[in-house]
Amino acid sequence: MYKPLENPSCRKRRRNERAYSFHTFGDPGCPCDYDGPFRNNIRAFLQNVADHEHYDVEGRPCWSIPLEVDESQGAQITLFVVEEDIHNSHHPHCDHCRCIGWSHHLVSSRRYHFIIPASDLGDPPLGVVAGVATCKICPNCHDPISPSAYTCFTCNVGAVQGSILDSQTHLLHGILHCNGFGHLLCVNGREKGSRLASGREIVDLWDRLCSMLRARKVSVEDVVKKRTLEYRLLHSVAYGEPWFGRWGYSFGHGSFGITQQMYTKAIEAIRGMPLNVMAQHFANVDEEVISIVSRYQRISSQALQTVGELVRFMMELKAKLPVHPVPNTHFPKISFSQDHEKKTNSINANTNGGSNTNGRSEMPCRWSAKRLELATQVIVEALKNCEKKWMPRQDVRDAARVYIGDTGLLDFVLKSLGNRVVGGHVVRRAVNPITKVLEYSLEDVSSGVIPINGGSLLRSDFKGALSTSTFCEVGRAEVQRDITYVYKNVLECYKPARSGLKNVLTAIPTAARIILDTKQMMKDYKGELTRKCANTEWGMDDDEMIRVLCTVQLNDDGVQLMLHQGDESLLGDVLDVLLSSGSSTSTDESSSMVGGINIGRRPDPPPELIVLPPHASVSELKREAEKAFRDTYYIMRNFKLEAVPSLQGVDDDDLLFGNMESGSHVVVQGSGIDLDSDLRYEGGSENWVVDCPCGTKDDDGERMIACDVCEVWQHTRCGNIADSDPIPQRFLCSNCSIGFFKAIL
Repeated sequence: MYKPLENPSCRKRRRNERAYSFHTFGDPGCPCDYDGPFRNNIRAFLQNVADHEHYDVEGRPCWSIPLEVDESQGAQITLFVVEEDIHNSHHPHCDHCRCIGWSHHLVSSRRYHFIIPASDLGDPPLGVVAGVATCKICPNCHDPISPSAYTCFTCNVGAVQGSILDSQTHLLHGILHCNGFGHLLCVNGREKGSRLASGREIVDLWDRLCSMLRARKVSVEDVVKKRTLEYRLLHSVAYGEPWFGRWGYSFGHGSFGITQQMYTKAIEAIRGMPLNVMAQHFANVDEEVISIVSRYQRISSQALQTVGELVRFMMELKAKLPVHPVPNTHFPKISFSQDHEKKTNSINANTNGGSNTNGRSEMPCRWSAKRLELATQVIVEALKNCEKKWMPRQDVRDAARVYIGDTGLLDFVLKSLGNRVVGGHVVRRAVNPITKVLEYSLEDVSSGVIPINGGSLLRSDFKGALSTSTFCEVGRAEVQRDITYVYKNVLECYKPARSGLKNVLTAIPTAARIILDTKQMMKDYKGELTRKCANTEWGMDDDEMIRVLCTVQLNDDGVQLMLHQGDESLLGDVLDVLLSSGSSTSTDESSSMVGGINIGRRPDPPPELIVLPPHASVSELKREAEKAFRDTYYIMRNFKLEAVPSLQGVDDDDLLFGNMESGSHVVVQGSGIDLDSDLRYEGGSENWVVDCPCGTKDDDGERMIACDVCEVWQHTRCGNIADSDPIPQRFLCSNCSIGFFKAIL
C-alpha cells in the first residue's frame, strides 16, 4: 500500500525545544508541506508537529502546539487540537453545515477542534479550562445562552451546562471535519480581551493552517461588531467586501432568500451613491450629515465622491490617529518656496498690526496696517455671530460691508485669512465639496496656542496659506462619533427614506437589510489540489502523483423533503403552487412527496480525494478509495467497493496511467452503507419542509417557526414575529389562515 513520503524537515518537536513562531506558523515549509487529502494530512500533522497531552478534554484526545508571539519577551500562546469522535459525540450532527447549505454531506467520522483558549485564563492546559467552563447552551438548538439566563429565548427550553467546545470566549475556535470541510466559529482579538494577538493576526493563523493542511471549504458566520456597529455592513460599504474578504471569504449562503447577485448589487448601490445626491436628500432633514461630509471633504487630500469613499476615508483616518492625543505647545516649521515665504510673511505682518515676527521685510500694501487689522476684526466678529459653523464667502463679505465700505480691502483680507491665527481664534477657509462655494469657519484657540488634536493632516491646497503649522480639526473620538452617526442615519437607516416617498430613497434601506442579512461566508481552499497549484491561475497540478476525485453512488431511492441549493430554482414554483392550493403533504423515509408528487432528492455528497503514485494500478485505486470512504464517513465504516463504471472492461492489474488522467472525477459503486442510520446526513434525518414567503426553501440558520396545520417552516420575521418576541405557542401560516377563515365563513 502506498504511503506518502514525510517531509524530512518536519520532525517531532520536543517540549524543551524552541516554540514555533505565531506569525509564520503554517507558512510554506513551516513546519511542513502537505499535499495529500486532509484526512491524512491532519494525522501526519498531529504525529510530527504537535505534542500529545497526557490528559483528555471531556474524554477526547488532545494535542498542543506552543506558538511564540513575542520573542524578546518570551510571550507564548498555545494552540490545542481536540479530536472528536462522532460515535461518542453529544452533538453528532453539524448545525453549521446545515446553515451554510451542506446538509446533504454525510456525517464525518471525526472532526478536529482548533482552539486557542482565552488569555484571561492565563493560558492553562485545555483540560483545566474545560473543568471551569461556565457556558450554557440550549439542549434543543445548541445555541449558547447567557450565564444569567435559565432558558433558551428561541426554544423556551431550559439551559444546560455547556462543553468547553461550546464556549464563545476562545481567542480562536475552528472545526475541520475529516472530509476537509470546516467552520470558523469564533475569533476574539484585543478588543475582546486578548493581550497578545489581534483578530486579524488570529485569522491569519487560521488561514495558514487551513492552507497547510489542505482543507477544502471553510465557512464563517460574519457577526463581527465594532463598538455595537455591524461590521459586515460598515466594512462592505467602505471596501466592497466583508472583513473576512481579505482572506478570500465571500458569499456562501444567503438568508431570507438572498442570492449572490442581490448581495453584490446591494453593496454597489450603497457604496456607489454620489455624495452630492445624498446631500440633496438630507437637505432640511439632517444638517449634521451634510456637515460631516463637508468636514471630511476638507480634511481629505483627494476629492471624496461617493458614500463608499467617505466611509473608507473615515475608517482609515481613525486608524491613523493616536488613541490618546497629546497637545503640542509648539509647532514645527513648514518649508515653502522663497517667494511664497515672502508673501506669507507680508500678510502676517499686515494682519497683526504691522509687526514682523520673522524679521523679514513686508511686501508693499496700499492699505495701512490699522485698516487691515480693523477689517480682520470685523470679519472675525461676523464669523462669531454666524449660527452655522461654516459661512459662505459672500455672506461674510456682505456682513463685513456694513462696517467696511472698501470692498477691495475686504477681498484682500478674505484672500489672506485662510487658516490664520487672529487673536484667540483660527480662521479656516475651504471649498465646500458639494456646493463648490468658498466657506470660512472660526476655531476657538485658548491661550493663543493651536492644539494638535490627534495628529496633523495637511492638504496640498492649504500649504501656501499656513505660516506656523497645520492641525486636524477632529480627533480619534470625534471620528468614531462621526462614523457611528453616518452608520445610524445613512447606512443602517437612510433617514430621508422615512418620508415614505417611493423612489430611489427606499432602495438604500433595502440594500442595507440585504447586506445585514448575509452572514454566511465561505472560502474554497481547493484542497483537492496541491498548495502550490491552488495559488496559481490555471489550477493544474505540477506534481507527478495521480489525483482522483471519487464519488459514491448511493444505491438508494430515498428522497428527503428538505430542499437544498441545487433544488431551489427547479422546485420552488412546484412547492408554491401545491402548498397554496391546499394540497396535503406526505413524507416517508424513502421519498419526498408533496401532494403525492416525488419532488427531488438530496445532492450527492462531495467527492473524496485519492492520491496515488504514477505507477499505481486500478486495484490500488479501488483499495485506497474503499479505505478512504470507510475512514471518512460514519455510515460507510463497512463499505465495500464493488465497481468503477468508468473503468469497466479494464483489468485490475492494469496501470491507471493511460486509462485515467490526474484530476479525473469518477463514480464508484459498492455496498455496506448503513442507509438507515440516524447519523446519515449532517443536516439530520428529520423530514421537514421549508417554504417561506421570502423564497427560502432550506434552513439558513435564521429563527424559524412551523405551522401547526401544514407543518411547513418559515422565518419568524416573515411571519410578522419580531426577533425580540418569543416564539408563540400556536402559529398558522398565511395559506392555512386563509383556508381556516374560508372554512368558518
